[in-house]
Amino acid sequence: MSAEQIVVSRRMLLKAGGGMAAAVAVFGTAACSGGDDTPNPFGSSGGDPDLLESPMLAQRVEAGELPPLAERLPSTPMVVEPWESVGRFGGNLRRAQTTPTHDGALQAFAGSGLIEWNMAADGSQPSLAESFEKSPDNRTYTFVLREGLKWSDGAPFTSADLKFAVDHVLNHDVLFPSPAFWFSDAGQTRPTIETPDELTVIINFTQPFALFEKFLCHPGVSFQFIKPKHYLEQFHADLADPAAVTAATAAAGFDTWDQYFFDRDNWWTNVERPVMGAFKVTSPASAQSGTAALERNPYYYKTDPDGRQLPYIDTMQIQVLDQDALDLRAANGDLDFQGFYLGYNSTQVYLQNAEQKGFEVLRWQPSAGLMAICPNLSHKDPAVRELFADVRFRAALSHAVNREELNDTLLGGLGVVRHPIATESSDYYVEGSGERFIEYDVDEANRLLDEIGLTERNGDGIRLRADGVPLEFVITYLDFDAGLAPTDVFEMVRRNWAEIGVKVVTRPADQTLYTEIRMANDFDFDGVAHPSDDFDLEPVWFVPTADNSHTAPAYGKWYSTSGAEGMAPTPEFQQLMDNWDAMRTADSDEARIEAGRAIMRQHDENVYAIGLVGLPFQPVIAKTALKNVRDDEPKLSFYYGREGISKPEQLYFAE
Repeated sequence: MSAEQIVVSRRMLLKAGGGMAAAVAVFGTAACSGGDDTPNPFGSSGGDPDLLESPMLAQRVEAGELPPLAERLPSTPMVVEPWESVGRFGGNLRRAQTTPTHDGALQAFAGSGLIEWNMAADGSQPSLAESFEKSPDNRTYTFVLREGLKWSDGAPFTSADLKFAVDHVLNHDVLFPSPAFWFSDAGQTRPTIETPDELTVIINFTQPFALFEKFLCHPGVSFQFIKPKHYLEQFHADLADPAAVTAATAAAGFDTWDQYFFDRDNWWTNVERPVMGAFKVTSPASAQSGTAALERNPYYYKTDPDGRQLPYIDTMQIQVLDQDALDLRAANGDLDFQGFYLGYNSTQVYLQNAEQKGFEVLRWQPSAGLMAICPNLSHKDPAVRELFADVRFRAALSHAVNREELNDTLLGGLGVVRHPIATESSDYYVEGSGERFIEYDVDEANRLLDEIGLTERNGDGIRLRADGVPLEFVITYLDFDAGLAPTDVFEMVRRNWAEIGVKVVTRPADQTLYTEIRMANDFDFDGVAHPSDDFDLEPVWFVPTADNSHTAPAYGKWYSTSGAEGMAPTPEFQQLMDNWDAMRTADSDEARIEAGRAIMRQHDENVYAIGLVGLPFQPVIAKTALKNVRDDEPKLSFYYGREGISKPEQLYFAE
């Protein structure tokens, strides 16, 4: 039997619904016959030519706990081309993270959506939807689902699940009081959904929505549409008995039904919630265990080119550790595939241990490794707001930063020095941008502050405002150690700014406090690891579209509430918002790109976020035995699912 015949026979067997015994009967002899020089179609990958599914699932089929594979897959599975080679089934993938509540591992390794990024992350490809099209004016998006899709509990996945997610969650005034920016047009109008049959889904926007296709590829957004109606409707006050929902809410310790609903919808903490992704949590990370356990989804809808159900790997283990312990485990070879949460400053230790401990150190591109400081341009204090709004003040602060010293001290001179503006790899790149006011020039900084009128100083050398109040501010930042240690960065900035008569205090905060401070518009400077690209997928970094803006949260609240709350923006910031709306409603790629570049030009001219220094690369470790890990230096980007850009369902252990 030729290699091609083997593959064809395996596919025919899968289509016919043959079980594992039949598979072994067909392929066992061909694979093991002595003297047969027929090449193994799996090459040297260590694949299992006689297996169509993981042995752990075959055992459950044999025991009568699961239907045969052919009944678990859709009629046309999504076929994933391996990065290097087809693989073998089995193994446990070990990872770690520093935050117990973060579901980023699921977005990376178990995400699912109607469509998803292609391997290059420069376009979409069908996923749960077998086909997809949009109208020429970007108003209507039509999806046709794969026939026979099933949730992880075996229940059918149909257009009714999408209609539930849109009508009863995303468009529900209690669950989503304000329209999500990734699911509303520029007029804050929510779209409608049509489901003419079990497989067809049509989403209609009032205005063109040029970015919707990209949002549906974003793993941090795509899962929002994939909700199990048959499970979640029992917790919805509009769909279930209100008295029963109220009683269940109280019994679970929640004040309102929507809190309980979101708790039940949490795929990271609720093991009962069905999923469509490659893995399902079987044991959440708790304060007691500190470890989450995940197991393969027996109804996963993807196969390799030879019809073998993915993922190849059976289980995952995710430990919650502090940063030092995480880096130590990585250096000891105890983590199998890790980039996110991995400490850059430990790279040298990783390299020293790699060969002995059996792992590789890859250099991926960082997407949010550029440290920056964002003045609060919607500050509560009118005097401070006026000062921060003066581009000369921001220019002075920028000129006063000794970036060469920062780079040499913290990154051995290897870091990237620029402002957070779209890079050359982006559609929105503006040639020559990101360099304004970046030279270290204390004389120019002092000249600009004098020109503003900040000439008087107190006895400590701190400049005084016209009303006699000294220029004393706070840099608030999220305390983390995975990339550049922010405390080290901002302490050096503090010393630089003291030289020009601007006093700042550095204030680290945990995630909860940091978020509360920003959303309350109660900060002076926000110290951040700032992304440069893909701002169209998270505009709040460059356009204040919500109250979690890093540069003007009060303007963002005004925008997101259509002027009902927050602070009316200045004409300058209204221009940013207008260009963002133009991006969203563009009826062509050319119009979208031009509006995005206008936003970048405005940022370049005004330096709303003062860039400091960024990582030259993001270390990623991968066990030598783990195959199909990308080695072409992709971006470790939240917008692409971080490690998920490697299509984790096709990773496998060769040993």
